[in-house]
Amino acid sequence: MLINSENGVIELEDFATTLYKGMSLDQLKQSDFYKEKYHTMWDVKTGYFWYYFKSIEITGYQVSFSLCFFGDQLDSIHMNTWEKADAKDWNEWTEEKEMNVFHRNNTFLTKVLEMLPTQKKKTPYPSCTFKFLWGNVWSVYDPRSASSFMGISFNEEEKTNKK
Repeated sequence: MLINSENGVIELEDFATTLYKGMSLDQLKQSDFYKEKYHTMWDVKTGYFWYYFKSIEITGYQVSFSLCFFGDQLDSIHMNTWEKADAKDWNEWTEEKEMNVFHRNNTFLTKVLEMLPTQKKKTPYPSCTFKFLWGNVWSVYDPRSASSFMGISFNEEEKTNKK
């Protein structure tokens, strides 16, 4: 199992690594997942830092992770599936190819969560959401960035005094 539907925790069993909201950057850097799959980091210059990882195989899919830290705490998790046939640059990109990624991401989430989406939308852009008590797992095709990706959004009840 990848995403625990009880609490939104991600279990990367092959790396003995657990990803969860509030995880410290030090904990991540000590993990086998970080040591083996870390690719690059982007400082957004707003207190947020994105850590990008090389893809790993999960239930027959190549899945890459992007972890967003606010300061030294894990704030949100983005994921994407990948195949060799996907567009590698703008010359290869088509909306049809990107929609295929969106549908593949949805199929991946349905498989790992062992449930159908709670909500599907076509506007303002195609999205698919799995709702839980602790937050949502979602997939979207964003035409503004011409990309498809998935993620986990946690409920914000603990952030009331951090604005």
